[in-house]
Amino acid sequence: PQSNKLNLNSSQICQSKLQTMATRFLVAAVAAFAHMICIIMMLIPAVEATTGVTRSTIINRRGADTTSITSSMEITAFGELEDGAPVTDECTYDGGIISFSHPMSLKSSDKFFSTGNLQLSAIEMMIDEINTSPRCGVTVGGKKHGIHLTTFGDDSSKDKVSAIVKNGMMPLAESTEYVGSYWVGPYSSGLTGSMSPLANATDDPTAAKTVLVAGGAASTPVFAGNPTIFGTFPPSKLYLAQAIEALAKAGAKSATSVFESASFTKGVCAAMPGLADKFNLTLQDEIEVVSSPTSVDLDPVARNLSMAENDPDIVVACVYDQGCAEWVASMRKTGWSPRAQVFTVCIGMDKFQDAVGTDAMYMMGVSPWDPSLDMQDQVVGWSAMEFSELFLATTQRTSTYHAASAAASVGALVQAIERADSFGTEAVSDVLATQEFNTLYGLLSFDANGQSQAPSLHLQYDKDMTVQTVYPIEFRSAELVYPMPTWDARDCNMLSKCLTGEETGVCQEDGTCKCDSENAVSTGVGSSAKCVYIPDEDMTYVDTSLLIVGYILFAVQAFLSVACTAWTVYYRKRRVVKASQPLFLCLVAFGTFVMSLSIIPVGIQGEYRYLVDPITGVPTDEPNTDIDRVDAACMALPWLFSMGFAVTFSALFAKIWRIKLVFQAARTFVRKQVGVKDVVSIMVAVIVLQAIVLIAWNVADPLIWQREVLMEDNNGYPTRSIGTCSSTNGLAFLIPLIVIDALMLVYALYLCFVTRKVSAEFQEGTWITASILSILQILVLSIPILVIVDADNNAFYFVRVAVIFLVSSTVTMLIFFPKIYKLHFLKTQNGASRRTGFRATGQLSTTPNDSGQRMSMNSDRGSDPARRTTMDSDGGRRFSIASENGTTAICRKVAFQINSSVASASQVIEEKVHASTTEKKTQSDTNTDEEV
Repeated sequence: PQSNKLNLNSSQICQSKLQTMATRFLVAAVAAFAHMICIIMMLIPAVEATTGVTRSTIINRRGADTTSITSSMEITAFGELEDGAPVTDECTYDGGIISFSHPMSLKSSDKFFSTGNLQLSAIEMMIDEINTSPRCGVTVGGKKHGIHLTTFGDDSSKDKVSAIVKNGMMPLAESTEYVGSYWVGPYSSGLTGSMSPLANATDDPTAAKTVLVAGGAASTPVFAGNPTIFGTFPPSKLYLAQAIEALAKAGAKSATSVFESASFTKGVCAAMPGLADKFNLTLQDEIEVVSSPTSVDLDPVARNLSMAENDPDIVVACVYDQGCAEWVASMRKTGWSPRAQVFTVCIGMDKFQDAVGTDAMYMMGVSPWDPSLDMQDQVVGWSAMEFSELFLATTQRTSTYHAASAAASVGALVQAIERADSFGTEAVSDVLATQEFNTLYGLLSFDANGQSQAPSLHLQYDKDMTVQTVYPIEFRSAELVYPMPTWDARDCNMLSKCLTGEETGVCQEDGTCKCDSENAVSTGVGSSAKCVYIPDEDMTYVDTSLLIVGYILFAVQAFLSVACTAWTVYYRKRRVVKASQPLFLCLVAFGTFVMSLSIIPVGIQGEYRYLVDPITGVPTDEPNTDIDRVDAACMALPWLFSMGFAVTFSALFAKIWRIKLVFQAARTFVRKQVGVKDVVSIMVAVIVLQAIVLIAWNVADPLIWQREVLMEDNNGYPTRSIGTCSSTNGLAFLIPLIVIDALMLVYALYLCFVTRKVSAEFQEGTWITASILSILQILVLSIPILVIVDADNNAFYFVRVAVIFLVSSTVTMLIFFPKIYKLHFLKTQNGASRRTGFRATGQLSTTPNDSGQRMSMNSDRGSDPARRTTMDSDGGRRFSIASENGTTAICRKVAFQINSSVASASQVIEEKVHASTTEKKTQSDTNTDEEV
């Protein structure tokens, strides 16, 4: 930094210095305080020197109402010593001081403060550089003239701007303090339009005209008919030309404009119908919103445009910087964005980027300038890039075309003064109207209305949030991205683990992640998108080898049941079979077969009830059609086992009940015949009771297949799960079944105990007792074992299969194998089995029987009822006695005597009685089976 001495008529009039950043912040605080005081219309002089490269500039900021300037025009000088010594490099202004004045929005609450502050900083930088060595001001008539800049706070108000021009500029123009006075325009077409007719004296031909070069206006009415007014912005009607042309060439077919109710914004978007016709676009809608719109105004617009029938390819938002951020927020809230979003003001502005962050990525805009352009200012010598770097160093803000335009307005005005070699308004205006000017903003020339003829550039943020020129092609610094990514795609690139996770990929247009690895899948959308490795899930299915074992056990039991049934039918007339009643034997075999059938559904398993998304690993709402089969198997298990058990047990129960009835008759020596009809009701009752519970279960709350996740990986994907048959209130039905079966088993055991002393002829009760005890023992032991192995699917399956097989096979073997052994393998010492009967009527008869010979004897004692004795000689001596009255001792004595007689006489009488007894054999056998 260096201080320069300002001289007028060869004398030094002021001295300035470079202010530090701390000083600038302090002055900003003073300005804010001044704003509060202005509210009560008090005089507020706010004097501030610029920072960085700013030197020799005195800025008077004045507060003014709509009718008068309320602050004085005092000049405050700043001096500086560098390292304790005066700076000797000074400029001498032997020609005097030129006045540059301009209104500008200086308060942070002003509508145009953000953009106006950019332009103010650029103007200050230009004035400082012009006033310092080696240029040392403006050369006119061979003399150096310093520039004095006066800034008036305009509050972003048209009335305030008019008052400033009327009451502030005219006195300066007539003052002898300045050799020339000029206006530099404020930001916005509206504010510039309120001062242009006053500066041009359009309505007062007698008033002095003043040259105004506006760096922030584009609306043509501001300049038309005002020959002393010039603007460095291109006409608003040409603002969008390059952008629409570029997007039409990229494939866009439709467009919609959204514009704020302001002269500049309305003027820019007013060109859309003509541009749409020119480039064959369908202009779907033109939507006007209030000035300074908020989300309340813009959210409904975004929702409407997001509908499929309204979704345009291009949305042009003609709004100021506040409206830009609000529109982006509305689009984000709706979750919608067009294929191209074009803004007229905000692209490249720090405030816009700070407000929307990475949401600004790929947003587009128009600009007459870009730092990458090859251009150099003739007044200060800066290139576009050098200006951009200096601006950033000075203000800590990114330069935009607004700042470059303001700087170019000073550069073009200084060049025009020097080329005219005069301070006269007419001479300077003629030069501006007819010549070209090399500025850091580009080669500047003005049309008949006084507006810049330089075309606009089409700009776009790239993925690194750097503004790139994408059109025209000759100025292009990057390729146009069209269509721009959706919100999900941007979030995927910026926020997700798609690019940085353990499994990487590439973000797609829909926001998903396309994985690099074949073993990884994409999950999530937008910020949650990532590639993950989906592990193979252990479904804990029963091992195939165990399933085979289960099927083998079923086959064994099925073979036993079928074989025993066939044996019973084949030997149904043999005494050993008939004594056990073939019908009940067949029912036992059938029941065990049905029980063994339950092994099959135990091995039927499935996946999840609902189909699982292969990408996310999460069950969907689509049912798994295979589950119906598994559900049926779940309920088939209790049906098959319970009904098979009911049939088997009821048959055994009926047989032991039959023995009980006969035994009770034997104890009272009452003649008793027990047929099938006497016990079949018991079987029916047991089966019906079980069926009622099962039907209620099946209707109210059936067992269904459910799969539970046991373990997950770090990404939430299941690595281990187990499937089971379950129901909400299954115990409410299972417990009654268990209680019923348990009570029947206990009662059956009681009957077995009561009939334990029945003679050997009816020792079938022993095997029935053994069967019932085996069933009870297996079931009791299996319950804790099943609880213990519940978590191990293989063990759980094997235990259930083993229980079913043991129950069914044990009953089958205990009931049938003793009979098979007795019929086919048990013999007397001489190899033949015989049974002899003697009727004590004085007549003996022997009848060949299945197991040998039978002898009957009927004895009548006077009028006493008949006594009958039956004896078997099947491998030993056994007997049973039936009598209507008499004592046990007498019966025993008679039985022993008959047994001795038959043993010695049977061989002698066999041939004599054979013929007569053959025809009576069937009836005799039946009587023997049913009597004791």
